[in-house]
Amino acid sequence: MANPGETERTKLNRLSYKASHSTEDLYSILDANLVAHVGIIFEGRPLVIPMAYGRVANTLYLHGSSGSRLMRALEQEPAVCVSITELRALKVARSTFNSGMHYRSVVIFGEARLVSDDEKDQALNALSDAMIPGRVSEVRQSKKKELAATIIVAVQLDETSVKISVNEVDDDEDDLNQGVWAGIVPLKQGWDQAIPADDEAAGLPVPASVQRLIGG
Repeated sequence: MANPGETERTKLNRLSYKASHSTEDLYSILDANLVAHVGIIFEGRPLVIPMAYGRVANTLYLHGSSGSRLMRALEQEPAVCVSITELRALKVARSTFNSGMHYRSVVIFGEARLVSDDEKDQALNALSDAMIPGRVSEVRQSKKKELAATIIVAVQLDETSVKISVNEVDDDEDDLNQGVWAGIVPLKQGWDQAIPADDEAAGLPVPASVQRLIGG
């Protein structure tokens, strides 16, 4: 496995100081987020679809229905580009040109591999635990018909680019002392209290995995 940004496709040429070559940063961004945007060429045109994902070691698992266009297309053309972005703040400068965002992002190039039936249950569990750690141990196992209706795609994290933007507001000197505010507006995200699905769930305690998720 090459470190992030070490191939010609993943090398960050513009604003290269924002590039991270750390595998630890790569894994941290992937593990902290839930949605990946997956790009392919479908019937001669670009197609990008948001998908749930989970990581196990150096493999990214993507979840989809057996009837989805994306999954059918990947059987014919496995080349993919996967993007995950975590927005952290808005950078409000004294000009629109110098304004921007604080974020962490990953771009992954690779060949998608359809996960075999033998591996599918393990991959689904990894996806579930990526969303709600510990939830798999609280529910029943997947049924065979459920596994048959699901396609899991695996992409190796061998060609990746990691970009982290945390720079402060950097206004032009002639924009200063003009009576215009500038600063950082942090973005906060969190889970609200769980809402029971029905009367049965309302009479039961919220499971430990969901309590941990809400508690952060």
